[in-house]
This record gives sequence, structure tokens and C-alpha cells, in this order.
Amino acid sequence: MKNSRLFEILYLLVEKRAITAGELAERLEVSERTIYRDVDALSAAGIPVFTLKGQGGGIRLMDQFVLDRALLSQAQQDEILFALQATLATGGGDRDILARLSALFRREGGDWLEVDFTDWGSGAAERENFALVKRSILERRPLSFTYYSSAGERSRRTAEPARLVFKGGNWYLSAFCRSRQDWRIFRLVRMEDLTPEAGTFQPRRPPERLEAPLPGEYRETALRLRFAPSAAWRVRDYFHPGQIHRGPDGCLLVSCNFPEDQWLLSFLLSFGSQLEVLSPACWRDILAGEAKKLAAVYETGQTLSGLEAYADISGGDQQPAQHKEVLPMEERKFCQCCAMPLDRPEDAGTEADGSPSGDYCRYCYQKGAFTAPEATMDDIIAFNLKFNAENGHPFGPQEEAEKMMRGWFPTLKRWRTT
Repeated sequence: MKNSRLFEILYLLVEKRAITAGELAERLEVSERTIYRDVDALSAAGIPVFTLKGQGGGIRLMDQFVLDRALLSQAQQDEILFALQATLATGGGDRDILARLSALFRREGGDWLEVDFTDWGSGAAERENFALVKRSILERRPLSFTYYSSAGERSRRTAEPARLVFKGGNWYLSAFCRSRQDWRIFRLVRMEDLTPEAGTFQPRRPPERLEAPLPGEYRETALRLRFAPSAAWRVRDYFHPGQIHRGPDGCLLVSCNFPEDQWLLSFLLSFGSQLEVLSPACWRDILAGEAKKLAAVYETGQTLSGLEAYADISGGDQQPAQHKEVLPMEERKFCQCCAMPLDRPEDAGTEADGSPSGDYCRYCYQKGAFTAPEATMDDIIAFNLKFNAENGHPFGPQEEAEKMMRGWFPTLKRWRTT
């Protein structure tokens, strides 16, 4: 504690060159007598510190004294300050450290840079999660949390956090998952209820690079896309220059691979009429089908009363589910817990004897029991709204989606009160 206080005094003197014992005592929350003892200790260590009495006096450093900065070049000093400023912007870091190093390096105007990695509209909770994950890494403490996969599945995990990675505009945690006994990548925005566990763990060597999900956890599709010239700014934001080729008509041609899940559909739809899928043919049909549904909503007055975005296109048939003919709403079945469409046999949950459930989906109901027996209707609605916000609002704006769900869910079997 004393050594820390001595460094604090030294940094303050480097910054201010002179300061009174009373000011130091108030700042460090000790007595002036303790401050004078600390000054004697600094002097005994070879630091040229002295005191002057009277007006304009105080504790001073000799004008010739500076901490040795020769070990770092000016460019290296700037890189250190840049890294600290960026870390501070994420909710981590220490503003006092930045101020001290700025004083040590004789840099003024330390607020020239602002870095914010969070999304528009994100609040203190996201920054708090970042800080909690960072502390768990530094303290080597296991971390438990609820995680939502891209398919909407919720699970409770305990992991040994190893590395924070910023990639593709998002923060990820590389951690050894004790639940799966293997390395996993977790997207921070999908982590909730973070709880540090007791004890510590021996650090493991994380994978050298942030990798995509393991083979078998998703199906990748190769896409050839054509974008209108008016979409050029977004195309260059999302794709590497080597993937983009300008056609003779000014359109941008892109060849890329993406995981085939619900996010991909939302991403492609976000370009509207500025995008044409050239291949594969099934994705042309998917977008054409979605366009017909949109037209039906706005031209014929058909109501948006099904949560069709829950269709799982990550496995099963060779072609995604949206490629199939969609039944009229009155002929469709929906999970009586979360309202997911039960258009495919494999979407059904299972009874205790292994037979398909006629009422519930595989995410809500397995082996004759609910997978989350403690969940309430409000929990399921909150989960659906989170999915809606993270996937381009397929159910519509949040307020309208919530209004629709709160009118519909009480009619579902699990939540029916009469």
C-alpha cells in the first residue's frame, strides 16, 4: 500500500511539479505527517524531492528531474496512449493511468481520440458485461452466463475466459467451455446474467485465431451476389476488397461464403431491391418468397400473425425451410409455448416415449417435459423480442411485436389461464 502511495505522489509531482502536503493528504486520504514521511522515503530512494516553506512553497521536484522515457520512442509512446484511450472507451481501463502516462510523456490534449465499439443505442449493461469479462480473464476466474445461440437456443454455460476479440464490428469471448469440454466462441451481446464463480483456474493456451463455429454446428453456403451501384458504400463496409468486382454495368459482383442461418436471410433482405442473388438458386427462391409475403402484407392487408422467422435453415433438408410452400395461416401449427411455426416434422418436440409432440417445438419441449420449466410467459416474450432486435426486426418494430405477442401468447396452451 505504501509503495503504491509513493508512486502516486511521484506521478503527481511529475504532472504538477509542485503540490502542498495538505493537497496530497486530502487526495490520498492520509495525514500530512504520513505525507512528510513518504517524502523522506522518496528522497532516501534518490528522488530529488524537497520542500519549501511559506507562500508558493510546498513539495517539489527539481526542475531537471524527469522519469526516464528514453526506453520508448515517441511513436511507441503514442501507440501506448492510443491503446489506453481505446480500452477506456470500451468501459475498461483506468482514466488515472492515462492521465499519468500523458504527463510522463509530456502529451497535452489527451481527449483527441474517442473510440466507441458499442452499437448505437447500447447502454451501460453492455459496458458492464465487457468489464466483468475482462476482470474474469485477468483474475482467472470461471464465469457462468446464459447464452443465446444464433438459432435462438438458450443454455447456461460455465467457461474459463481466455481472450477478448473484436472482429467484424462485434466483441467475442474465446473461452474453454466446461459444459462442452472444448474451446468455444461467445458473442458478448448474446451473454446474459454473467456471474463470476468461486476459485480460479489454470490458464489454457487459447486457439491462435478466432475461428467460426465447429463443422457440424452450421451449414455454410457459397453465394454469388450482384449489388446496385447505390449500395456500394454498404458493400465496401461488409466485404473484403478482394471479394468485390465491378461489372460493366457498374453493379458490384461479390462471391462469399456465409453460415446458412436466420441471420443470413435478415442480412440479405436488409439490402432490399439493391441486391440480386445470382446463386444458389434456392436462395433466389427464398428471397422471392419473402418478397411475396411482404407484398401480401402491404397490398392485400394480410396480417403478420406468425413468427415465421423461427424457421431453422441450419440443417435437415438439402434446401432451407423457406424454399418450401408455406401453408395458409389457418392451416399452420405453432408451438404452444413460444409460437414458433411447426411447419416441419423435425421442428416438433418429443414426448416421454420419444414420439413427436403435437403442441410444442423441440426448443421448448423434450422427452415429455419443458426444457425451461421455470420460464414464465414474460420470459418467452422477452426472449422473442431479443431475437427480434438482434435479427433485423423480422417481427416488426419492437413495440408492435410486443403488442402482437402479448395479445397472442395468452391464447397458447402453456399460458392459457382458462
